[in-house]
Amino acid sequence: MHTHTLRIGVVILAAAGLLSSVAAQEPSTPAPAEREVIEAAPKGHAVAIPKTKLASYFKAMDAKKQQTLRLLEGGKYSVNIRRITIPEPARFHPSTMDLWVALDGPGMVTTGGRIDNGTIVGGTSHPIKPGDVEFVPAAIPHGMSPVDGGTITWMNIHWDSDWPAAAELGAGELPGRPGSGGGPARPPVDFAPTDRSVAIPREKMDGYRREMATKNLGTLRMIEGGHFNVNLRRITEPSIELHKVTIDTWVLLEGSGTVNTGFEMRDGKRVPGTGRTFRAAAGDVFFIPANLSHGFSAVDGAVSWLNIRWDQNYGK
Repeated sequence: MHTHTLRIGVVILAAAGLLSSVAAQEPSTPAPAEREVIEAAPKGHAVAIPKTKLASYFKAMDAKKQQTLRLLEGGKYSVNIRRITIPEPARFHPSTMDLWVALDGPGMVTTGGRIDNGTIVGGTSHPIKPGDVEFVPAAIPHGMSPVDGGTITWMNIHWDSDWPAAAELGAGELPGRPGSGGGPARPPVDFAPTDRSVAIPREKMDGYRREMATKNLGTLRMIEGGHFNVNLRRITEPSIELHKVTIDTWVLLEGSGTVNTGFEMRDGKRVPGTGRTFRAAAGDVFFIPANLSHGFSAVDGAVSWLNIRWDQNYGK
């Protein structure tokens, strides 16, 4: 990593009503053409987005010269594709976190520092490539640039951080505050920072998955935030899960199997023939709303996935 000043576009002042320190850094809402929404995030069923469909979205975005495609809109959260050929404007979200999964092409990430006249000053930059993951906390300046005139594409998952102080911890736990889900299978690699981004290269995740296979671990929590976490999952047998207030977004990393969602349960077991089934393979994406039964009803050897989770109990 190295620190430098990166020009990444002109920042437009945010609307009146924000604090002046924030307003000077928050870009305006993109033009409507950049905010095409495929569908509202459902609450009663899962959404499967196969790798082939993602590829078709890339082609359509190129034809429209579109930089952002919102796959799922949930109000307090969204699942997006970002695809750019020129440096994007510097961004700053006062209460929204980002989780990026690079899908195609090399890029350069710059985070931290401050935004001055459209430039991140004093930030830290590093390259990003397909398979790499980046977590950007709320209120951290950030930007992405392609490399050598190419295209960089990434899955961009946003969720708000303004949970009420008394809201139940559904996704995970924090020191001194137990959650409702029983906690991670082992201590997290990192508790979610608030003052810096976290880069997780593909090679590091490959090493984690090898460790999980050796130790027969089903879950490795890479980032723990209490109301949210970023995990690696690896299983060799069918699974059953149900999270009362927690949303899951999966990015399949290796292997294949059959995902079953919305099934009935009896005595803690899946009732055969109920729910919806999807074939799943590396590169596919799944969105699973809170309070919906889900899991793999069949696994072809072993399957692993990146699991991004956040609580939906924001209050009114």
